[in-house]
Amino acid sequence: MAETATALAFGPFHLDPFHRALSEGGRALPIRGRAFDLLLALVERRDRVVGKDELMALVWPGRVVEEGNLTVHVAALRRLLGRDSIATLSGRGYRFVAPVTLLPASAPQTPAEAALAAPPRAALPQPLTRLVGRTAELDRLAAQLGEARLVTVVGAGGVGKTRLALAAAERAAEQAAADAWLADLGPLEDPRMVAPAIAAALGLDPGGGDALGAVLACLGSRHGLLLLDGCEHLLRAAADAAEAILRACPGMAILATSREPLRAEGERLHRLQPLDTAAADCVLTAAELADYPASALFLDRAAAALGGFAPEDAEAAEVMRICRRLDGLPLAIELAAPALRAMPLAELGARLDRHFGPLTAGRRTALARQQTLRATIGWSLGLLEPAERALLLRLSVFAGNWTAEAAAFVAGDLAGHAEEIAGLIAALVDKSLVQADLGGAQARYRLLDATRYYAAEQLPAPELAAARASLLHWLLQAYESAEADWPFLPDDDWFAIHAPQIETLRAALAWAFGPGGDARQGVLLASLTEHVWGELSLKGELRDWFDLAIAHIDATTPPDVAGRLWLGRCGWLALRGSEALEAARRAVALFRAAGSRIDLGRALWRQAWQHVLAGDVVDATPLLEEAEALLRGGRPNKALVSCLRVRSTAWLRAGQPAAAAAALEEALALARQLRSPRDVALTLGGLAELHCAAGRMAEAIAVAQAALASLGPGQARSAWVQHIGGAEASYRLALGDVAQARPIVAERLAVARMMGLPHEVAANLERAALIAAMEGRLDSAARLHGHVERNHAPRGILRSFGSQAVQDRLQALLHARLAPAELARLAAQGASLDEAAMVAEAGGILRPA
Repeated sequence: MAETATALAFGPFHLDPFHRALSEGGRALPIRGRAFDLLLALVERRDRVVGKDELMALVWPGRVVEEGNLTVHVAALRRLLGRDSIATLSGRGYRFVAPVTLLPASAPQTPAEAALAAPPRAALPQPLTRLVGRTAELDRLAAQLGEARLVTVVGAGGVGKTRLALAAAERAAEQAAADAWLADLGPLEDPRMVAPAIAAALGLDPGGGDALGAVLACLGSRHGLLLLDGCEHLLRAAADAAEAILRACPGMAILATSREPLRAEGERLHRLQPLDTAAADCVLTAAELADYPASALFLDRAAAALGGFAPEDAEAAEVMRICRRLDGLPLAIELAAPALRAMPLAELGARLDRHFGPLTAGRRTALARQQTLRATIGWSLGLLEPAERALLLRLSVFAGNWTAEAAAFVAGDLAGHAEEIAGLIAALVDKSLVQADLGGAQARYRLLDATRYYAAEQLPAPELAAARASLLHWLLQAYESAEADWPFLPDDDWFAIHAPQIETLRAALAWAFGPGGDARQGVLLASLTEHVWGELSLKGELRDWFDLAIAHIDATTPPDVAGRLWLGRCGWLALRGSEALEAARRAVALFRAAGSRIDLGRALWRQAWQHVLAGDVVDATPLLEEAEALLRGGRPNKALVSCLRVRSTAWLRAGQPAAAAAALEEALALARQLRSPRDVALTLGGLAELHCAAGRMAEAIAVAQAALASLGPGQARSAWVQHIGGAEASYRLALGDVAQARPIVAERLAVARMMGLPHEVAANLERAALIAAMEGRLDSAARLHGHVERNHAPRGILRSFGSQAVQDRLQALLHARLAPAELARLAAQGASLDEAAMVAEAGGILRPA
């Protein structure tokens, strides 16, 4: 350059080209590498405007770089020197405008002398936003840095590796009063540039000499931390450099970030997972969003973008749903939250459901591969071997969890043996593109949704169709096995194998019944899924998919397939009444034509159950006798437990409590033998009703509590808990125990609405009405009573004994304390109001005093 024999001064700054140093008032400033080259180029050409192309050629000679790199470095110089030091001329380039004085230069150093000089004190980049939701991760990483000299933070693109590593490096430097340096390897393309990049990070300029030797000479006697960021595309070179530094420099530690391990000697891995979200069935308030890392980050970034963001309780579920939709990826959340400047929360959620649209425009200051979520994922896929990439694209047809066996089935002709597929999956896990869950009965894997969408876009249409057909065939085999296993396999074992596939099942059914799908296969698959919907208490989905499949039944549909579909429309969670009775009759007829002993036995007890609900014990009895005979004909099974529970209800309604109790005791023993907590709970619930019918409310409460205790944490929000927990509240209200009943009713009402169980919503509104009446809030009690009577009582379904006790006491209080005309007027008001209005009124009653 023109002034290589001269030092320069401007304002309080002193620029020394030979030593590649910049100081302010005698204090060395942290400027090195490309930033120093850019400053020197601008200062030396201060007499004119320097075009962007010329600057990029000077600072990055022989390389193609994004213009954004130049913009970032100019912005950094302005922050360091002052905004008025460099002028931008739109469309032309930049000019250094601060007054410059020429000074005598000091003697130049040789590369060896430069290497031996102590590097300036570290100045890690200061993040513009605070670290959210990673306190525990930061503590764990800090502890690992205290135990190992080489730690690599490994995780998917966008999971926040760099941000966490910078925070850990800053903490380590502060605690040890040591230096920390950042070498960003992300922009590099040539592995030979790794050592020069590290040298530049240390402020060294070895010229054309041995860059790694200069680094080792410089750090040999120093204590500090070197952060190697973005190593995934230069693994071997980064590992070699790390090993050399650690061997030659005993006081140094290295923290690396990569999408896969370096596999260097002594490396310890810190696998960084996405931020936690609440479970899908969790009922949240807006205040509770801050308790979950993913939603806490969303709140923080939305507030920064909008100048404040305070969602209402009604919006809390949508915020959490968005965070779950984004898999808790920090980059995805940071890109999505600012979209609230242009659209409301609900629209953002809807757009994310349509292939992550708001995430295609990212931060202009990021590297090109990090500017958008698509670019981040595309960068990762570009590093894959051909076989790894081909498998990943096929795996995009899985909407949820999958096993290696399922992956091999869908992979088809990509590899000849399951062992090869397993090896490819392991490689994809290593590269953080596949998430592994090894804590269950069998190893399960999944793609993050953003990765899955991107991969599906890259899969050619013929391959996509073939992969979907293979997946549908796989699910048919899996759920045929599920139906065969259900009567005999312990609940927990069955659930662990078959429930995790629910998201992929939904997607496969949608494909089968959608345009260009195979509706016949969809009918067959839907017929095999009653128990998985039931175990997850997804009543609405059971109804919708079975109704859709029934609409596609034709003359070619096998009788057993049609029978299973009609059977699913009259089970424990199905709608009740004449439609359910007709569905049961159809199932019985079809299974008599072609069906197993268990299939026909199930259909018969379900037909009998509909008669019992209608108060018709006479017609139910022969059906139950035939069902019991069939179900006792083989090995013990869960269908017999259900049949015995229905028999006990029929006997109790017929005035035979001893026979009812005997049936329940046998059912309970059988349920325990089969290790079915659901059946244990429901049978105990039946015994609680037996005590209630005899007026033994204290015993009923104790047995209901035992029923709830028999269910595991995974069933805490199941339909069975709803039913039994509500019954306990009814028994307490029958005893006048409002204090204990109130919180039960409040929780049961909220969850029943969330789960879409209208009969449970009605039962809890009626319980709230009784609480209101007992506390003298007669207007509310009467309105709630009128709403329940108008919208639910006309179904003509036989009430449980606990429910009948609530209704009897409520009606007695209302008739005793309100004039008939006033009661009729208030009840009519309630009958005219919708469910939401009545739930709001009940909320005021159920709120703790």
